[in-house]
Amino acid sequence: MIVSDLKYIRRRIQLVRKVAKLDIANAGIDEEGVPFVKLNNGPVFYGLLSWPKLKKYYNLLPVKTKSVLPFECFLVANDIVIRYFEGGLQLGGPEKELFYSVKSGDYIAEMGAYMGHYTIYLSEKIGPKGKVIAIEPMPDNLKILKKNIEKNNLTNVDIVPKGVWKEKNEIIFQRKKGDHQSGSIELNYTDKDSLKIPVDSLDNILNEQAVSHVDFMLIQLNGVEVEALEGLDNFKPENMAVAARYKKEDKPAGLMISEILKARNYNCKIVKRDFVFAKLNK
Repeated sequence: MIVSDLKYIRRRIQLVRKVAKLDIANAGIDEEGVPFVKLNNGPVFYGLLSWPKLKKYYNLLPVKTKSVLPFECFLVANDIVIRYFEGGLQLGGPEKELFYSVKSGDYIAEMGAYMGHYTIYLSEKIGPKGKVIAIEPMPDNLKILKKNIEKNNLTNVDIVPKGVWKEKNEIIFQRKKGDHQSGSIELNYTDKDSLKIPVDSLDNILNEQAVSHVDFMLIQLNGVEVEALEGLDNFKPENMAVAARYKKEDKPAGLMISEILKARNYNCKIVKRDFVFAKLNK
Protein backbone atom coordinates (compact mmCIF):
# COMPACT_ATOMS: atom_id res chain seq x y z
CA MET A 1 0.00 0.00 0.00
CA ILE A 2 1.43 3.40 -0.99
CA VAL A 3 1.87 6.31 1.43
CA SER A 4 -0.97 8.38 -0.08
CA ASP A 5 -3.40 5.47 0.47
CA LEU A 6 -2.35 5.18 4.11
CA LYS A 7 -2.83 8.93 4.62
CA TYR A 8 -6.30 8.74 3.10
CA ILE A 9 -7.29 5.84 5.37
CA ARG A 10 -5.96 7.61 8.46
CA ARG A 11 -7.85 10.79 7.61
CA ARG A 12 -11.06 8.86 7.01
CA ILE A 13 -10.72 7.08 10.35
CA GLN A 14 -10.07 10.42 12.08
CA LEU A 15 -13.21 11.77 10.43
CA VAL A 16 -15.23 8.80 11.68
CA ARG A 17 -14.18 9.64 15.24
CA LYS A 18 -15.17 13.29 14.77
CA VAL A 19 -18.50 12.42 13.15
CA ALA A 20 -19.24 10.22 16.18
CA LYS A 21 -18.94 13.36 18.36
CA LEU A 22 -21.46 15.42 16.37
CA ASP A 23 -24.58 16.35 18.33
CA ILE A 24 -27.06 15.16 15.69
CA ALA A 25 -30.77 15.87 16.17
CA ASN A 26 -31.90 14.01 13.06
CA ALA A 27 -30.85 13.14 9.52
CA GLY A 28 -32.51 11.79 6.41
CA ILE A 29 -33.51 12.44 2.80
CA ASP A 30 -35.83 15.34 1.95
CA GLU A 31 -38.66 15.39 -0.57
CA GLU A 32 -36.24 16.29 -3.38
CA GLY A 33 -33.96 13.36 -2.61
CA VAL A 34 -31.27 15.52 -0.97
CA PRO A 35 -29.63 14.16 2.21
CA PHE A 36 -29.47 16.39 5.28
CA VAL A 37 -28.13 16.42 8.83
CA LYS A 38 -29.65 18.64 11.53
CA LEU A 39 -27.57 19.43 14.62
CA ASN A 40 -29.11 19.98 18.03
CA ASN A 41 -29.27 23.74 18.71
CA GLY A 42 -27.60 24.31 15.36
CA PRO A 43 -28.09 24.57 11.61
CA VAL A 44 -29.30 21.98 9.12
CA PHE A 45 -26.87 20.94 6.39
CA TYR A 46 -27.78 19.62 2.94
CA GLY A 47 -25.28 17.84 0.71
CA LEU A 48 -24.56 14.80 -1.41
CA LEU A 49 -25.51 11.16 -1.02
CA SER A 50 -22.71 9.04 0.41
CA TRP A 51 -20.46 7.16 -2.00
CA PRO A 52 -20.62 3.35 -1.71
CA LYS A 53 -16.89 3.17 -0.90
CA LEU A 54 -17.54 5.06 2.36
CA LYS A 55 -19.64 2.20 3.75
CA LYS A 56 -16.65 0.53 5.44
CA TYR A 57 -15.93 3.75 7.33
CA TYR A 58 -19.58 4.29 8.24
CA ASN A 59 -19.60 0.81 9.78
CA LEU A 60 -16.91 1.97 12.23
CA LEU A 61 -19.35 4.43 13.83
CA PRO A 62 -20.87 3.63 17.25
CA VAL A 63 -24.34 2.08 17.12
CA LYS A 64 -25.75 5.18 18.86
CA THR A 65 -24.52 7.45 16.04
CA LYS A 66 -25.75 5.13 13.30
CA SER A 67 -29.20 5.10 14.90
CA VAL A 68 -29.63 8.83 14.08
CA LEU A 69 -27.37 9.01 11.00
CA PRO A 70 -28.39 6.86 7.99
CA PHE A 71 -25.55 5.84 5.70
CA GLU A 72 -26.98 8.03 2.92
CA CYS A 73 -26.21 11.08 5.11
CA PHE A 74 -22.71 10.02 6.20
CA LEU A 75 -20.95 12.16 3.57
CA VAL A 76 -22.90 15.22 4.71
CA ALA A 77 -21.76 14.56 8.29
CA ASN A 78 -18.16 14.31 7.04
CA ASP A 79 -18.54 17.65 5.28
CA ILE A 80 -19.92 19.24 8.46
CA VAL A 81 -16.72 18.29 10.27
CA ILE A 82 -14.40 19.29 7.41
CA ARG A 83 -16.05 22.53 6.34
CA TYR A 84 -18.23 23.88 9.15
CA PHE A 85 -16.12 22.97 12.18
CA GLU A 86 -12.58 22.77 10.79
CA GLY A 87 -12.68 25.17 7.83
CA GLY A 88 -9.45 24.17 6.10
CA LEU A 89 -8.26 25.41 2.72
CA GLN A 90 -7.89 21.71 1.91
CA LEU A 91 -8.52 18.48 3.81
CA GLY A 92 -5.42 18.30 5.98
CA GLY A 93 -4.38 21.83 4.96
CA PRO A 94 -4.16 25.01 7.05
CA GLU A 95 -7.29 26.63 8.44
CA LYS A 96 -8.78 29.49 6.46
CA GLU A 97 -8.64 31.69 9.58
CA LEU A 98 -5.03 30.85 10.41
CA PHE A 99 -3.98 34.52 10.41
CA TYR A 100 -7.32 36.33 10.55
CA SER A 101 -10.34 35.58 12.71
CA VAL A 102 -13.68 36.50 11.19
CA LYS A 103 -15.61 38.94 13.38
CA SER A 104 -19.06 40.45 13.67
CA GLY A 105 -19.87 42.90 10.88
CA ASP A 106 -17.26 41.61 8.41
CA TYR A 107 -17.79 41.70 4.67
CA ILE A 108 -16.48 38.47 3.16
CA ALA A 109 -16.00 37.27 -0.43
CA GLU A 110 -15.96 33.46 -0.52
CA MET A 111 -14.99 31.49 -3.64
CA GLY A 112 -15.82 28.75 -4.30
CA ALA A 113 -18.61 28.49 -1.83
CA TYR A 114 -19.36 24.90 -2.96
CA MET A 115 -22.52 23.74 -1.13
CA GLY A 116 -22.40 26.34 1.62
CA HIS A 117 -21.28 24.50 4.74
CA TYR A 118 -18.52 27.00 5.47
CA THR A 119 -20.85 29.76 4.30
CA ILE A 120 -23.20 28.81 7.15
CA TYR A 121 -20.31 29.15 9.61
CA LEU A 122 -19.32 32.55 8.19
CA SER A 123 -22.92 33.77 8.31
CA GLU A 124 -23.15 32.90 12.00
CA LYS A 125 -19.88 34.68 12.83
CA ILE A 126 -20.48 37.95 10.99
CA GLY A 127 -24.02 38.47 12.30
CA PRO A 128 -26.75 40.71 10.82
CA LYS A 129 -24.44 43.65 10.09
CA GLY A 130 -22.01 41.61 7.99
CA LYS A 131 -22.28 40.10 4.53
CA VAL A 132 -21.04 36.96 2.79
CA ILE A 133 -20.72 37.05 -0.99
CA ALA A 134 -20.85 33.34 -1.81
CA ILE A 135 -19.43 32.74 -5.30
CA GLU A 136 -20.08 29.33 -6.88
CA PRO A 137 -20.25 28.51 -10.62
CA MET A 138 -21.37 24.87 -10.81
CA PRO A 139 -25.16 24.46 -11.28
CA ASP A 140 -25.58 21.30 -9.19
CA ASN A 141 -23.58 22.77 -6.30
CA LEU A 142 -25.59 25.99 -6.58
CA LYS A 143 -28.85 24.11 -6.09
CA ILE A 144 -27.69 22.74 -2.74
CA LEU A 145 -25.97 26.01 -1.77
CA LYS A 146 -29.29 27.83 -2.25
CA LYS A 147 -31.11 25.18 -0.22
CA ASN A 148 -28.64 25.57 2.67
CA ILE A 149 -29.04 29.35 2.62
CA GLU A 150 -32.84 29.22 2.45
CA LYS A 151 -33.42 26.45 5.00
CA ASN A 152 -31.19 28.21 7.55
CA ASN A 153 -32.70 31.64 6.79
CA LEU A 154 -29.30 33.23 6.18
CA THR A 155 -30.31 36.78 5.32
CA ASN A 156 -26.71 38.06 5.32
CA VAL A 157 -25.58 35.84 2.39
CA ASP A 158 -25.76 36.77 -1.30
CA ILE A 159 -25.07 34.05 -3.88
CA VAL A 160 -23.19 34.87 -7.09
CA PRO A 161 -23.79 32.09 -9.68
CA LYS A 162 -20.62 32.72 -11.69
CA GLY A 163 -17.06 31.60 -12.06
CA VAL A 164 -14.22 34.00 -11.27
CA TRP A 165 -11.98 35.07 -14.12
CA LYS A 166 -10.04 38.18 -15.20
CA GLU A 167 -12.96 39.52 -17.29
CA LYS A 168 -16.60 38.91 -18.14
CA ASN A 169 -17.10 35.97 -20.49
CA GLU A 170 -18.45 32.43 -20.89
CA ILE A 171 -15.87 29.68 -20.52
CA ILE A 172 -15.84 25.88 -20.59
CA PHE A 173 -15.30 24.34 -17.15
CA GLN A 174 -14.09 20.78 -16.78
CA ARG A 175 -14.26 18.47 -13.81
CA LYS A 176 -13.73 14.83 -12.99
CA LYS A 177 -16.86 12.75 -13.48
CA GLY A 178 -18.68 12.43 -10.17
CA ASP A 179 -16.46 14.98 -8.42
CA HIS A 180 -18.43 18.09 -7.47
CA GLN A 181 -15.32 19.90 -6.18
CA SER A 182 -13.01 19.67 -9.19
CA GLY A 183 -14.57 22.24 -11.53
CA SER A 184 -11.84 24.27 -13.24
CA ILE A 185 -11.17 26.50 -16.24
CA GLU A 186 -7.47 25.67 -16.23
CA LEU A 187 -7.18 21.98 -15.36
CA ASN A 188 -7.76 19.14 -17.81
CA TYR A 189 -9.12 15.76 -16.74
CA THR A 190 -9.13 12.46 -18.65
CA ASP A 191 -12.54 11.27 -17.42
CA LYS A 192 -14.44 14.53 -17.40
CA ASP A 193 -17.66 16.50 -17.66
CA SER A 194 -17.63 19.82 -19.54
CA LEU A 195 -19.96 22.76 -18.86
CA LYS A 196 -20.18 26.29 -20.30
CA ILE A 197 -20.26 28.67 -17.33
CA PRO A 198 -20.62 32.48 -17.11
CA VAL A 199 -17.53 34.07 -15.55
CA ASP A 200 -16.64 37.56 -14.41
CA SER A 201 -13.91 39.59 -12.76
CA LEU A 202 -13.86 40.15 -9.02
CA ASP A 203 -14.08 43.91 -9.62
CA ASN A 204 -17.33 43.45 -11.56
CA ILE A 205 -18.75 40.98 -9.03
CA LEU A 206 -18.00 43.23 -6.06
CA ASN A 207 -19.35 46.30 -7.86
CA GLU A 208 -22.59 44.43 -8.59
CA GLN A 209 -22.83 43.57 -4.91
CA ALA A 210 -22.50 47.27 -4.06
CA VAL A 211 -19.87 46.73 -1.38
CA SER A 212 -17.39 49.42 -0.43
CA HIS A 213 -14.80 47.10 1.08
CA VAL A 214 -13.93 43.46 1.80
CA ASP A 215 -12.55 42.43 5.18
CA PHE A 216 -11.69 38.86 4.21
CA MET A 217 -11.37 37.19 0.81
CA LEU A 218 -11.16 33.42 0.35
CA ILE A 219 -9.87 32.17 -3.00
CA GLN A 220 -10.15 28.49 -3.96
CA LEU A 221 -10.29 28.30 -7.75
CA ASN A 222 -8.48 25.16 -8.91
CA GLY A 223 -5.73 26.81 -10.92
CA VAL A 224 -6.96 30.28 -11.92
CA GLU A 225 -6.02 32.19 -8.77
CA VAL A 226 -3.60 34.41 -10.72
CA GLU A 227 -6.30 35.34 -13.27
CA ALA A 228 -8.68 36.15 -10.42
CA LEU A 229 -6.14 38.65 -9.04
CA GLU A 230 -5.73 40.15 -12.54
CA GLY A 231 -9.42 41.07 -12.34
CA LEU A 232 -9.08 42.64 -8.89
CA ASP A 233 -7.81 46.20 -9.35
CA ASN A 234 -10.43 48.41 -7.72
CA PHE A 235 -10.71 46.61 -4.39
CA LYS A 236 -8.07 45.80 -1.80
CA PRO A 237 -9.36 43.17 0.65
CA GLU A 238 -7.93 43.67 4.13
CA ASN A 239 -7.12 39.96 4.52
CA MET A 240 -6.82 37.08 2.07
CA ALA A 241 -6.48 33.30 2.21
CA VAL A 242 -5.59 31.63 -1.09
CA ALA A 243 -5.34 27.93 -1.94
CA ALA A 244 -2.65 27.95 -4.65
CA ARG A 245 -2.09 24.22 -5.17
CA TYR A 246 -1.34 24.18 -8.90
CA LYS A 247 1.67 25.34 -10.88
CA LYS A 248 1.39 28.23 -13.28
CA GLU A 249 3.76 28.32 -16.25
CA ASP A 250 5.81 25.64 -14.44
CA LYS A 251 6.19 27.94 -11.42
CA PRO A 252 4.68 27.35 -7.97
CA ALA A 253 1.45 29.37 -7.93
CA GLY A 254 1.99 30.26 -4.28
CA LEU A 255 5.17 32.17 -5.10
CA MET A 256 3.54 33.96 -8.05
CA ILE A 257 0.54 35.01 -5.97
CA SER A 258 2.74 36.16 -3.11
CA GLU A 259 4.78 38.32 -5.52
CA ILE A 260 1.61 39.86 -7.00
CA LEU A 261 0.22 40.68 -3.57
CA LYS A 262 3.49 42.05 -2.19
CA ALA A 263 3.58 44.46 -5.13
CA ARG A 264 0.10 45.59 -4.01
CA ASN A 265 1.34 46.37 -0.50
CA TYR A 266 0.40 43.12 1.24
CA ASN A 267 2.39 41.25 3.85
CA CYS A 268 2.34 37.59 2.76
CA LYS A 269 3.01 34.23 4.34
CA ILE A 270 3.22 30.98 2.39
CA VAL A 271 2.19 27.94 4.43
CA LYS A 272 2.93 24.37 3.35
CA ARG A 273 4.13 25.77 0.00
CA ASP A 274 0.63 25.86 -1.50
CA PHE A 275 -1.34 28.28 0.68
CA VAL A 276 -0.93 32.05 0.72
CA PHE A 277 -2.16 34.27 3.55
CA ALA A 278 -1.99 38.03 3.04
CA LYS A 279 -2.73 41.15 5.09
CA LEU A 280 -2.91 44.64 3.60
CA ASN A 281 -0.30 47.00 5.01
CA LYS A 282 -1.71 50.32 6.16
